[in-house]
Amino acid sequence: MSKVLIVGAGALGQVFGLWLAAAGARVSYLVRPGWESWEGASLYRLRRGRAPVSERIVPYEVISEPRREQWDMVWLCVDSPALRGEWTRALRAAAGAATVVTIGQDPGDLSTLARVWPQEQIVQVTPTLLAYQAPLEREVPAPGVAYWVPPGSAAGVTGARAPQVVAALQAGGVRAKRVTRAGAGELAAARMIPYIAELEASGWRLPASSTRLRGATASVREAVAVVSAQHGLRAPVSVPSWAVGLALRVLPWLLPFNLRSYLETHFTKVSAQTRLMLDGWIAEGAARTLPVGHLSALRDSLPA
Repeated sequence: MSKVLIVGAGALGQVFGLWLAAAGARVSYLVRPGWESWEGASLYRLRRGRAPVSERIVPYEVISEPRREQWDMVWLCVDSPALRGEWTRALRAAAGAATVVTIGQDPGDLSTLARVWPQEQIVQVTPTLLAYQAPLEREVPAPGVAYWVPPGSAAGVTGARAPQVVAALQAGGVRAKRVTRAGAGELAAARMIPYIAELEASGWRLPASSTRLRGATASVREAVAVVSAQHGLRAPVSVPSWAVGLALRVLPWLLPFNLRSYLETHFTKVSAQTRLMLDGWIAEGAARTLPVGHLSALRDSLPA
């Protein structure tokens, strides 16, 4: 039986723990001091037009200090700012040769972790699911974590040890695939986060005005160009602002949860990560003499 340590018992940490436990792993959690008595939680897999599927994550163990053990995998299910903390070095000493899995997609996440762990131990997973503390309204029968996996989607897994992580997720019933192209996760973030920042700046109004969407689309183009330059890629074609506006009008009718409430609740919680990403693209773009004017204006529009 494999031993997995998940850092962070937030919504995504609980869902990945559920999947890895379903694959037969012994799943433990590393949490903040004071949360050692956490005994698990109810999870609800959302389905459009049907009642959610009730599930439960029960951790094997909950600790607040990293303990040296023969971990097979350590999953870092925390936001990007947290990865900059000195706690990662204590975890490195305890984790030994374990595969280190990060779900972070900030441009600096992998280089930050590579200063702590050998590059060959690090695997990046780009999640496709949406997970949050529920209920937002009345979509679940009782408090817990709700999550939704878009039909047909598959988590992208990058790194030398990606096959191990792909196999573990697939054994837990999750669609996952190895991605060999570097920068895939960062490109996904560059295509999305500027729109999130624009929605935050406009008070989470859906749909956003066409003028603001055009500005966000220009910011996306700049962010994508920066990430592409970092990884030596040709910048992909951007989605036009009218298509994004159409998606924001249609999606609320297709999703099994309130999109506006989800976006405001989740991305307000991780607002420091949004700002970290914007600052990273601006700094990297300026260093490479790439245009970052729209990104800078977007960053300035966000509240402190």
